[in-house]
Amino acid sequence: CEFVGIDTSLNPSLDEGGSVAEAIEALEEVVTNEFGGTGTLGAAAAITTTLQSHLPGIQTCGYSGLMLPVCEDRRLADLASKGLRISTLLSISSVCGVGIDTLPVPGDVPEASLASLLLDVAGLAFRWNKSLSCRVFPVPGKQAGTMTEFESPYLCNSQVFEI
Repeated sequence: CEFVGIDTSLNPSLDEGGSVAEAIEALEEVVTNEFGGTGTLGAAAAITTTLQSHLPGIQTCGYSGLMLPVCEDRRLADLASKGLRISTLLSISSVCGVGIDTLPVPGDVPEASLASLLLDVAGLAFRWNKSLSCRVFPVPGKQAGTMTEFESPYLCNSQVFEI
């Protein structure tokens, strides 16, 4: 086994106070005090730059960036019911480490809609020459605007997004 480096990614926790979105909202530069508002993109970019900084003697690997998984961040899940949009997450992911992550979508989402979302993520990845993922959760029996009913200790429930 060979050591290749450390992935310095910042990922939320489902524990109290473990939300990355909530931490960003606490910054005075986010003047609306709501994730997705003015200042969010700049804050996400600064955090990612810091996570990707090469420190002497430390080899990094993996995404080494800010992660925004909707169903793993209680504040992001809460914001889904308050109008958080896929386009906002995609915009912020342009300066982050991952892309679209743990995003619940209707179980009957048309293939063409998923393909369009993948095309948007691929377009960003290609344009900025960076790895981005698109991890969506089609939820059987659920439509946009309804709540998921996950029974997992590793996921929080969220409103299903419309593509």
